[in-house]
Amino acid sequence: MALWINSIYKIGALIVANLTKIFVAIHFLLFLSGCLSIGSGPLINSISIPSGQFYIRQQLPSGFCSDKNAYSSTAFQETMVVTNCLAVSNGNNFYFSRRPVDTIVHITFTKLIVPNNISQQKYLSTIAKNVELKKFLAVTSDKKIVFGEKKLLKKFFHVNFQMINSSERIEFVRKYFFIVDNKMVVMTILSFQKPRKNTYSAFESFIIKINEASS
Repeated sequence: MALWINSIYKIGALIVANLTKIFVAIHFLLFLSGCLSIGSGPLINSISIPSGQFYIRQQLPSGFCSDKNAYSSTAFQETMVVTNCLAVSNGNNFYFSRRPVDTIVHITFTKLIVPNNISQQKYLSTIAKNVELKKFLAVTSDKKIVFGEKKLLKKFFHVNFQMINSSERIEFVRKYFFIVDNKMVVMTILSFQKPRKNTYSAFESFIIKINEASS
C-alpha cells in the first residue's frame, strides 16, 4: 500500500513539474510573439508550416499575404508576419500588392512540445485556465489594456482584449493558441480598427486546415 501511494505521489509530482514548465514557456512566448513589424519584401498568399522534417504549404485567407522580409527564426520558434494585400492583374498573370494596412497577423510556430502524458485538449484547457496575458503584456507596453472574452474550443483557445494608447486610439487584439505537429503555435491578430466580421472566422478556418494538413 505504501509503495502504491508513493508511486501516485511521484506521478503527481511529475505532472505538476511538467505543467510548471508549460506555464513558464508560454509566458516566455508571450513576450516573443507579436513583436515583428511588417517589412517591404515580396508578398505571397501562403505560408510554409513546419511539420516534422518537412514544410507544408498552406494558403492564407483571402486578402492576406505573408511578408517574406518580416520572417524570423530562432532556436525556439519561427514567426511569419501576415498583412493585408490585393491581387493585381498583370496581363495573363497577377501579383500581390500592398494596400492600406488595418490588420497585422503574427503566426509563431514554437518548439514547445506537448508532453506525452497530457492530451492536446487538456493542454489547451490548462493553459486557458492559468495563463495571465494581462500581466505579461502590461510589462512590454505603456498602453492601457482592456480585456474581453476568453474562449476555449476543441482545436484552439483564444482571448480578446483591447489596447488604448495615449491618443485614445484603440487597437483590437486576439491571440489564438493551438497545436500543430504536437507543438504549440501562437497566432496574434492585431487590428487598428474594429475587425471585419469574417476576419476571425477566416483565420479560425485557417487553423483547422493547418491541423488537418499536418495530421
